[in-house]
Amino acid sequence: MFDVAQSFKKRLLCSIVTVILMVGGTSSLKMFPSQYAWGNDREGAQESDRDALKALYQATGGDDWNHNEGWLTDAPLEDWYGLRVSDGRITHLELDDNNLTGEIPKEIATLDVHILDLRWNSISGGIEHLKKMKSVGSLLLSANNFSGQIPKSLGDMTSLMRLDLSNNQFTGSMPNRLTRLKNLKVFAAHSNNLTGKIPRKLCDLPELQRLVLSNNALTGSVTDTIVKCAKLYHLNLANNQFEGNVPEELISSKSLKWLDLRGNEINDEQKKVFHVKYFFGISTPLQPLGKLNGLTLWSRASFMYFTSETQSADVQTFNAVSIEDGLIEVIEERVPSRLISWTRDMKEFVNSYLLNSDTRINTIMDFERMWAKGKKALLTKTLENLDSMANPEQTFGIEKP
Repeated sequence: MFDVAQSFKKRLLCSIVTVILMVGGTSSLKMFPSQYAWGNDREGAQESDRDALKALYQATGGDDWNHNEGWLTDAPLEDWYGLRVSDGRITHLELDDNNLTGEIPKEIATLDVHILDLRWNSISGGIEHLKKMKSVGSLLLSANNFSGQIPKSLGDMTSLMRLDLSNNQFTGSMPNRLTRLKNLKVFAAHSNNLTGKIPRKLCDLPELQRLVLSNNALTGSVTDTIVKCAKLYHLNLANNQFEGNVPEELISSKSLKWLDLRGNEINDEQKKVFHVKYFFGISTPLQPLGKLNGLTLWSRASFMYFTSETQSADVQTFNAVSIEDGLIEVIEERVPSRLISWTRDMKEFVNSYLLNSDTRINTIMDFERMWAKGKKALLTKTLENLDSMANPEQTFGIEKP
């Protein structure tokens, strides 16, 4: 009886396995055409990417770019200057400081990139057509000649974590729709011609850490406008037209580590007694706010790759930088003791480079630009080293069998 039961169980199990295999086999047959179609779709997507890149090249004077290696050739896209590719698709388009001119063509919106970095060029026109780039996490457009209003449609790019529109010619008010960017960590639009008030719920964004809107013509009450910004890490609203007192919530905030309200209609008496012991890099209380912060700058280093400690060091160091005769000087009392040696080394390194190359810098932006390029070069070298470690055959010149 036991044997019969065992035999029945075996036959039943075999039947179940057979059914599973039959269903699986049928599903596999059904899947194969889909896989084949997916392969065709990927090839079509790569062709579409090439078309979009060609349009960008032609619209922005590609023949005169500083670097255009690989562009408009049949080489793999990963061999084109400024591109990073994963699984055949472009993930990074980084053409910063590359002498791009003209306007961004509408075809660029077909690219499914995560990082679009076009900083420090001479691109003009508007950016409305970028709204279709739904996968972009970092949209970096600073130091160009973009103009017009900041498009409302940017608020629909919900993947954005970094949005840098600074040092352009944007006008008008900031659209309220920016408050939809629930993943936004960094927003910079300083050095434009923006007017009106900050969107009321902008500081309510759950991930927002840095807000830099200095050097515009923004208005409103300091208390009503930015009291909710106390949870930020870095807030720079210098040189606008804000009025009133600095709210206690900002002064005593445990989250806010950098605050700059110079050049606004802040209560004069409050300026004189503004305590700054809460902020990194500053140890001396009871100094006037304007004198204290000096050159407060936001480092546009890549926050995707550098730790919060490094970001903090950048901000503190930039705050202490001035320019004399085309070289950088450091106001050492504005640098915390744990960073002073590192800061001196940085100063010597930069000035040595400037002297050896017979070049000088004229503005803080020049320094910031050079700093970001240096970090990018370091990152590239680090990635190359990691790639070599992962492929020892390439490192030691061993050919694979």
